[in-house]
Amino acid sequence: MDQVEGAMHMVEGPVVVAADPFDPESRTAELPRGGAPDPVIPGVVDPLVPAAGSGLRGWAGRVGAALVRDGLGLLPVMALAALPMHFFVGRLDDTVIAAPALFDLAGGFGLLLLPLMWVAYLTVSALPLVVCLAGAVGVVVPSAADGVRPRPREVWASVRDRLRALWLWFAVVGLVTGGLALVTVPAVAAVASTGLMTLAGVFGCGLLIERGHGVRRSRHLLARAPLAGLLGCSALAAVLPLVADELVGGVAATAVAVLAVQVWAVGALVTYAQARRREAPVTSGSLRAELKAPEEWLR
Repeated sequence: MDQVEGAMHMVEGPVVVAADPFDPESRTAELPRGGAPDPVIPGVVDPLVPAAGSGLRGWAGRVGAALVRDGLGLLPVMALAALPMHFFVGRLDDTVIAAPALFDLAGGFGLLLLPLMWVAYLTVSALPLVVCLAGAVGVVVPSAADGVRPRPREVWASVRDRLRALWLWFAVVGLVTGGLALVTVPAVAAVASTGLMTLAGVFGCGLLIERGHGVRRSRHLLARAPLAGLLGCSALAAVLPLVADELVGGVAATAVAVLAVQVWAVGALVTYAQARRREAPVTSGSLRAELKAPEEWLR
């Protein structure tokens, strides 16, 4: 019997053969995996990720370009952060000073309210940092990848599932910085706050974009990126609001604080992207794909 051309044959199990992307005769094709990094094309300048080997100049160029390109898109973010910054954020030592007043007001029971005041302080004081960093990631990354400013609904959808972990992280940072302000001299507290904000910024970007990684991952990325720019932004965000409060106070100090924190957030994002680029090929498009990947895909 003649062999029938194109006959089907049964096999005991499924046979999967990967397609060769360079084989013009191949009749199969591999579907792109969601969240896979975009190829890095030599000579093409990414609007967010500094080129490999670029230092402080590349970092500063990307930060400045992001602030100019997305300044209007970040205005609602800063307005949202200004409200808790102005009305609710205080100093941790204010709650300690309030202990005698609570004792006089409600006797021994009043002292039980002191831990609740600390929890409330840590929760609300972390909110401006959470809003500014999440807003920077949600606005700048899609804008750099697509060339179009994302809508507020798209920004919210890209970061809403990670805000709880980010808020908890910054509450812990607030606890440490507040405790340092109580037990150390102001200069030492400012230096420690600068270091913590540098670590917190990179770690926060990892929580929003990668998820599932801890402090060791942040330390690994920090070791790969030039930190001079982010350290400067962190120092300004830690010190400038206090100076402005002493000199002018009120609304002007709040405006200075929100602007400094937003610049720090953009600087942290670019530092994170620069560290990722030194570790492996990465673009703003691949970062956007990771940011938009569903939670189930990463588990």
